[in-house]
Amino acid sequence: MSAAARADRVQAVRRFVARRWLALSVAAGALAVGAVGYLMGEGRFGAEREAALKEIDTYVAVLTKARSDRENRPKMDARLQAVADRTLGSSVESVDSEFRRRLNRMCEELGLSEFSVTTGVSMGRATPAKREFSRPSERSLRDEPDFFEVQGTVSASGGVDQLLGLVFRVDADPWLKRMESIRLDPNTDGTKVRMTLKVSTLFMPGRNASKPLVLDPKALAAANRYSVLFAANPFRIPEAQVVTVPTAPVAPSSTPPQPPAAAPSANTAAPPAPNPGFPYGEWLVTGVIEGPAGPEAWLRHVPTGSQLTLTPGVAVGELVFRSVRYDFAEFDAPAGSCRIQIGNNLTQRIGGAG
Repeated sequence: MSAAARADRVQAVRRFVARRWLALSVAAGALAVGAVGYLMGEGRFGAEREAALKEIDTYVAVLTKARSDRENRPKMDARLQAVADRTLGSSVESVDSEFRRRLNRMCEELGLSEFSVTTGVSMGRATPAKREFSRPSERSLRDEPDFFEVQGTVSASGGVDQLLGLVFRVDADPWLKRMESIRLDPNTDGTKVRMTLKVSTLFMPGRNASKPLVLDPKALAAANRYSVLFAANPFRIPEAQVVTVPTAPVAPSSTPPQPPAAAPSANTAAPPAPNPGFPYGEWLVTGVIEGPAGPEAWLRHVPTGSQLTLTPGVAVGELVFRSVRYDFAEFDAPAGSCRIQIGNNLTQRIGGAG
């Protein structure tokens, strides 16, 4: 098409619009009003559309959560089974029986002759997620306990080493437990102690362990480092030591004989003078503190139960107490400085002479 013909067509369109602009405007307005009315009739600009969109979002969120829960269900089941594998059963009867059997066996293994094991009533623990079960069909899940708790009591009499070993043995056993309280009642001279140990455990109804509980030998062997403490009896009252002074015949004299000096008390007597034959293995470091008056180290004489408090500069045999650091007492020795940890005797030194 030539340029002249194109220009003639544009002029013709302009003349047509100029003659009929009013009719065209009315037609365009009618179409716009019709479109708006249609959209409003469909509810796309009203509250209904907004509510519908919110409802769709809710359904999408519910379905997304359901899919996520379904995908994570194996992990959740594995975690629950790991807990069930450390329980003693899946019912009150089985847990009660196994609870008694294990505690009785521990007492027998430690040589305790006077002991008893009793169990109390079981208590159900409700779920903390009750809000998640709001529908009537989920009411049974909301009221179902998550787990049950069973409490038991061990009463035993024996030496302190046996009773402390029992506490360690109960703690090392792999089943889930919580020690509620420990009470020790020594007899008159402290040679025998009565212990009351309260323990609680839990189980999930209907969930059995997938494998038997096996005690880790390493956990049981860890008690060896406390053997010296177990052997020391803090309740034993030392027997009064009678000092016999031999009498020798003396010539008559006008001066009356003087009575022998009283033997110093074990708690106030000064430590023995440095002596190669000093019984270092009989003295146990039971505690160290940084007190108001400075560092202190507490010692116990294992055979007699007597105690000794060291301050800086006080000597025990060839060892001179200097300071404390963490759970160590620091001494000066002829071969150099050394440290002794709480629970060790004076021969178990780190650094210096052994």
